[in-house]
Amino acid sequence: MRGLLLPIALLAAGCDLSGWFSSEPAGGVSNNRDPDTLVVARSSDARELDPALPFDNESIEVIDQIYERLVRWQPTTTALEPGLATSWEVGDGGRLWTFHLRPGVRFHDGTAMNADAVVFSLERQRDPKHPFHRDRFQYWQNQFRNIIKVEKVDDLTVRVAIEQPYAPFEANMAMFPVSIVSPTAVARWGDDFTSHPSGTGPFMLERWDRGQRIVLKRNDDYWDSDHKAALERVVFQVIEDPRQRLIALESGAVDVATQILPEELQFVDLHPGLRLHETPSNSVTYLAMNNDHPPFDDVDVRRAVNYAINKEPIVKLAYQGLAIAASGPLPPTQWGYHKVRAQYPYDPARARALLHDAQVRGRFDPSKTYSLYVPSTPRPYLFDPARVARVIQANLAEVGLHTELVLQPYSQHQRSMQRGEHDLCLFGWVGDNGDPDNFLFLLFDRDNTVIGSAQNAAFYRDAEVHGLLSLAQTSEDKADRERLYARVQERIAEDAPWVPLAHSQVAIAARTDVGDVIVNPNGHMVYARARRLRR
Repeated sequence: MRGLLLPIALLAAGCDLSGWFSSEPAGGVSNNRDPDTLVVARSSDARELDPALPFDNESIEVIDQIYERLVRWQPTTTALEPGLATSWEVGDGGRLWTFHLRPGVRFHDGTAMNADAVVFSLERQRDPKHPFHRDRFQYWQNQFRNIIKVEKVDDLTVRVAIEQPYAPFEANMAMFPVSIVSPTAVARWGDDFTSHPSGTGPFMLERWDRGQRIVLKRNDDYWDSDHKAALERVVFQVIEDPRQRLIALESGAVDVATQILPEELQFVDLHPGLRLHETPSNSVTYLAMNNDHPPFDDVDVRRAVNYAINKEPIVKLAYQGLAIAASGPLPPTQWGYHKVRAQYPYDPARARALLHDAQVRGRFDPSKTYSLYVPSTPRPYLFDPARVARVIQANLAEVGLHTELVLQPYSQHQRSMQRGEHDLCLFGWVGDNGDPDNFLFLLFDRDNTVIGSAQNAAFYRDAEVHGLLSLAQTSEDKADRERLYARVQERIAEDAPWVPLAHSQVAIAARTDVGDVIVNPNGHMVYARARRLRR
């Protein structure tokens, strides 16, 4: 139990708590709504509903309801199972993948899901000469550029050729960017396809009021009769203020609320009409230092920053215990996790000594102020970005490194990071496919430092790390890959391009009449499984 301070804090903030701790919704709001509709309160709207385009969690959450991939995860794990492909086999020493498609599946627009649709969905991203290729397909360049050809064998068979054996390939094929889209819908809508998506998933788009809400309706012709959605509609409602999200949940105006502030979790814990659903997230929160910007091009300055940060108050205050302190980029639950030898306990005296030495060498100027970029929008891995940033700012000031906070909405924050505008950057990552490559290659390899599309926020370009990651990608032996990833993690710890801060849990608050709340490894509810409990 997290305490009893929240009601006082909310009253002081002027919030109406007339229904506080009532088992029924205040004013009977939820009783006036369609019981077959689930309303989900989120802090932000989706940016794109074309699966080839987004990086943001809000877009991906909706995309996962509308589209499907050839391969999919089991609901609560990253274990793979057949999706739109019923089976697949590998040939040519791991370079040729043949997928056998599920017959009789149709897109939301009524057209057939077949080999032509699969080839279209992948080739429009791969081939710059494809009539529907766009330069904005950045995720493909980061994660799928090893695909060299996609071709139709027959109506229900597709062959994918890759440049060289690539161990994470099978897991990558369960990721959102390779969702299968309707070629007819893309051709009809062109660049506006993102507003008129057509997939094969359990829900389809009914309405999108940008910046306000997305309404999905059940796909009654969904091919998987065992997993057809129980709910008729899911509404993703934007409520930016976290306290207003909580009030809406308590009143019954919404059924589910995400990104609840840590100090407000006690309210959900104690409320008889609400329930908190917590699960470990395959994620990391980190402070990246831009290795292209002095003084963070100096390894001793980066090590000093690591010694300067006290992670305990971040975990206890900013996460209210819903996280563990991180010592490296991989969560302990991720295979390939390795406890490194180079540790950086909180040691401000040592940080000051390292900075003093860097100053003597002319590599650090204590009179300068450095930019610390921070998202103003809560993220699944960063519940209260401003609070975490203030702890970091105070820790760094204590050792003589001064920063100014640059708070921006998430989309702008991401663009600034990709362009390398920051000196320091508070960010995080949720693993997409259950493979260590999705953390280590994407976030640390030199290939992912291209200005404008960079995912490596530290702009860290170590040749040994690049070589080890390349070897791990081509090895078919899991034990060999684990050995290579262990060395990668050791090398990253030695070079200290980041301060790994925390591995968080996902906390979703729901009313007690919402049943079968299942959260997948991405931290998203499996909305097709959710149902309304009848009273």
